[in-house]
Amino acid sequence: MKKNKKNRAQKTNQITGAAILALLLIMVLVQRTNLEWLKNWWALLFLIPAIASINNTYTEIQSKKGFTFSLASNVVGIIFPIAICVILLLGLNWNIILPIIIILSGLSMLVIGFVNEEKDSGRIIRSLYPWFFSWGAAVMLVGVITMLSNLQPTPGAPVIYAWYGIALIVASLGGLVSAWIEFRKQGKPTFIVWVHLFVSLVLLIPGFLVLIA
Repeated sequence: MKKNKKNRAQKTNQITGAAILALLLIMVLVQRTNLEWLKNWWALLFLIPAIASINNTYTEIQSKKGFTFSLASNVVGIIFPIAICVILLLGLNWNIILPIIIILSGLSMLVIGFVNEEKDSGRIIRSLYPWFFSWGAAVMLVGVITMLSNLQPTPGAPVIYAWYGIALIVASLGGLVSAWIEFRKQGKPTFIVWVHLFVSLVLLIPGFLVLIA
């Protein structure tokens, strides 16, 4: 069994190495041909860590340990480099790049929220997963609002800025859900319950104030 796993790992590493080598050869070819439509060819370098993360993701899945923090990190390690590569290849301006990065950051938090590992960092994430979901959604919403703000005819219109209050409200929901889960678990309002509620209110109240301002 161990020998088979070792052979599979070696085969996967060989495929990954071949893929990286092929990518480097493509980059050399593109650089020498001076393609006009691919000026930022060097952005393909970001695909190297993505390929490595794909290899690690496959290995993690084969180990059948569930959605661990390591697996979540590798998934994020695939998404981010590929997105950055595409952004640079397309030559987008910062009005678009910044919101996309913000959205990807929120997506990363959402991915981590799905970790079901019961030890080490996974245990901490499991205890705070509503926060990861709410903050992930809120950060993604901030990215969307920022993009809409940058794309509208009059950048920075008050109506758009008021929408950031919605993001704060969404972020606060993680605390409310966490407080409810902790209350159901303990059967009484413990210190942790009050902490969740306090942090949630710190976000919720300003969110409403921004929204109605």
